[in-house]
Amino acid sequence: MSQKSGFERYELDERVLESLPGLGFRRPTEVQHKVIPLFIQKKNLIVEAPTGTGKTAAYGLPLISRLNLLKRSTQALILVPTRELALQVAASLRSFYSGTKLKVGVVMGGVSMEESFEEIKASPHVLVVIPGRLRDVLAQHPRDYLWRDIKFLIIDEGDKLMEQGFQREFDLLREQLSSRIQICFFSATISSESEAMIRERVRPIMTVRLSPREMLRNIKFGFVKVKKGQRHSYLVGLLKQQEIGKALIFCGRREQIQTTVGFLRNCGMRAEAYYGNQEQNERANILRRFKEDHIDYLVASDLAARGLDIPELPNIINLNIPPEYEYYLHRIGRTGRAGRKGRVFNLIGGIQEPGRQKAYHREIGLPIREWEVRPEHVDTAKTSEDHKWVKYHFSRGKRDKVGKGDIVGFILNHSHLEAGQIGTITIYDSYSIVDMPQRGFSEISKLEVPLKIKGKSLKVRKYQLEEQEKKAQAIKRLKVDRKRRK
Repeated sequence: MSQKSGFERYELDERVLESLPGLGFRRPTEVQHKVIPLFIQKKNLIVEAPTGTGKTAAYGLPLISRLNLLKRSTQALILVPTRELALQVAASLRSFYSGTKLKVGVVMGGVSMEESFEEIKASPHVLVVIPGRLRDVLAQHPRDYLWRDIKFLIIDEGDKLMEQGFQREFDLLREQLSSRIQICFFSATISSESEAMIRERVRPIMTVRLSPREMLRNIKFGFVKVKKGQRHSYLVGLLKQQEIGKALIFCGRREQIQTTVGFLRNCGMRAEAYYGNQEQNERANILRRFKEDHIDYLVASDLAARGLDIPELPNIINLNIPPEYEYYLHRIGRTGRAGRKGRVFNLIGGIQEPGRQKAYHREIGLPIREWEVRPEHVDTAKTSEDHKWVKYHFSRGKRDKVGKGDIVGFILNHSHLEAGQIGTITIYDSYSIVDMPQRGFSEISKLEVPLKIKGKSLKVRKYQLEEQEKKAQAIKRLKVDRKRRK
């Protein structure tokens, strides 16, 4: 009798095993090989493994295999820190099962409280939740039965939740759950303080820790020394001279992200910003376009280092070196995933960054080499309108039954732009935001006829960064007011 190999050696549900070939899962990764048997044995776990090593499948495959799918009740809670990660985890879990019986719900911000309550009320087998939103929904709609059948509690990106003062939330949650529940923490990095806090609350518990050196071995690391005030010039030089056609570029602050995107666009490059203050549907739209190669360079905050799953991402560029090792590890883990090759380039300047980089790579145990790059001095003020990309505000949206096709058609009919030159379109209830070259707006604004879309009058104007910031602040104030009214 032949010995079972691959995933067949584990006690996984037949429908789970059926799904794996279509997902490209041929043999378990190291973290899956270590975790799946322990999970099936009902062990409480702390799992530290670098990003991109298959942690979601490490708990998702055995979790689904142990659910009673004939019973319509919530049996597992998965806690995550961000909306992006919540959506990614939910999508992954659904893909791990070839049938239609598995029901996965998501409870997160960006949707109404009523919608979140309906997700809970539907009693999916698994609920993927952001802890704060779950607390707020249950404060309005107490549902004691939710906790009755929960047997599994998974905390994904546990270190991030600990940073956010999650301890009290976790303790309150534990009070609702059975003492026999299985609890597992997963993260790319778990500090000694976080591990001590977990061990105080969960006993007994085992630790599975994988070496970053082993997990990141498919990545080549390089750095470029930059002169003061010339990061953007060196960035453009790097992109051109190394022929980097697609990259995720990390910056520190939102202002730097916007400046970098503007610089790249004025150089004729298809770049887009991605950060926390954007609305959820706008971020989802931008990410989809990046995955589909409509955007070449995604300039992001560290929000993007957690929860983004872009399997074929060849390059990461750090425009600066983050002040904490954990953030660096999350950033570089976006490439070289699932056995693929990847490259990381760091732009190094100032007094502190060389020392940080040296310390981080001593910790990782992987070398980094210097690249010689000539800065590209681009006079963006003289760049033609064909190359300058700007966000524009269209005064019609979903309420007017305006779709993306309507907006694309309007632009093509009123300018000399081609469809491929139109960037991200995000449609809201009463307006839409469109990315396109400035030339297209100039041609539209010079028209002497009244602008109309779907038979309704239309106004088109530049959408300023200040408007985005005011809107984000207004949303925050609204959330605060709602909490006060409770």
